[in-house]
Amino acid sequence: MKGRELSDGDIRNIIEAYIRYEGNKVHVQDATGAGYSTVNRYVKFWQAGQLEIEGLPEPRSFGLAHEVRDAPTVKKLRDDYASTKKERDALLREVEELRRVASMVTLVGTAERKIPEWTVKKPGKGNRGIIATAFLSDVHLDEVIQPEQVNWVNAYNREIAEKRLRLFFENTIELARDYLSGFRYEGLVLPLGGDIFAGIIHEELVESNEGTIFESMLYWADPMCAGIKLVRDAFGRVFLPCVVGNHGRRQRKPHAKNRAQDNFEYMFYHLLKRLLAGEKGIEFTISEAADQPFRVYDTKYLLTHGDQFKGGSGIAGLWSPLMLGDARKRARENAVQRPYDHMIMGHWHQLKFFGNIIVNGSVSGLDEYAFLNNFGYEPPRQAFWVTDATHGVTITAPIHVAAKDEVYSAATGDQAIVGIGWGNERKTGKNG
Repeated sequence: MKGRELSDGDIRNIIEAYIRYEGNKVHVQDATGAGYSTVNRYVKFWQAGQLEIEGLPEPRSFGLAHEVRDAPTVKKLRDDYASTKKERDALLREVEELRRVASMVTLVGTAERKIPEWTVKKPGKGNRGIIATAFLSDVHLDEVIQPEQVNWVNAYNREIAEKRLRLFFENTIELARDYLSGFRYEGLVLPLGGDIFAGIIHEELVESNEGTIFESMLYWADPMCAGIKLVRDAFGRVFLPCVVGNHGRRQRKPHAKNRAQDNFEYMFYHLLKRLLAGEKGIEFTISEAADQPFRVYDTKYLLTHGDQFKGGSGIAGLWSPLMLGDARKRARENAVQRPYDHMIMGHWHQLKFFGNIIVNGSVSGLDEYAFLNNFGYEPPRQAFWVTDATHGVTITAPIHVAAKDEVYSAATGDQAIVGIGWGNERKTGKNG
């Protein structure tokens, strides 16, 4: 009936349906196939006595209640139903993805949280050994950073992330083997300090990431396992203490309850542990809390992500929030006879060795958020240090992860400068 001129019979059917359904125009639409505006128009003509069609019933009205429920109310209900159905379908898809990922990881059993013996056992007399640490955090896997949006000083995507992640593992080996040679390395501590993924905590990340969080976890599991096995082969043994970051959380706002257990990185760490279960010389400790204490020889560390500390924009920079946060954590740990020598963290994307506090850099580098907030530029790099059985933390160094052939990571930003000139001004430096 839509899209053509109505016959007297069509109009009669509309009016009869209107009477039959007691003025419910939505039901009239369904019964006759006419559009709402068509039904409304001919009902008004009929009620005004303007239809001269044989056999039409006498005009009547069914009251305001029927008219009100016909259009806006029913339309709203239909729209709400469609929206709810769309949300339900999206949730069902998410549940299916969760089941798919969960099938790869068994989280039911209680994972042992044991620090491997080799990190606490001192080397034998006259046998000088050290343990290296390569700190990996703030990788922001599958985040996309557009170079033109940060004035051409950085770019990041899945392809660049693969190169930088590989360089992290390769340069860790090179740093220990070629730059710090002459030591007998007893193993490598590889803390995973959170923000491994860009996550879904902001709408802009959901829209711009290379894939969904589940796709990201499945994609990056193999490269991470390959890197861990690479350094295991080089150092003999690898110990991975793990904490989650703020970017891996499932909710938009941070939660204290189930901070670790409701974080995608917690699942990712367990996935890595599961995939590497048959490999010798690889041991995980995945924290159920925000912090993870561990010991290397007699040196005690506290691993945390670092998002608990607020501030850092004043003249003192990171110093003020870190000193305050460190004092509070030390008081908390000392109260339960669990003191530590060094607190190590990520989050700030600034590589700093503050004596008993070590802050990691990032793999992703300067992003649009940091650029917009005028944070300082820092090349993509991670923290490396060695722990000596007698002296604790001794040598510290950066692990540079940007490839030499990257276009923007080592750029000066000159691409963003627009210059103009007239005549010989540039040569003479004079006006006129």
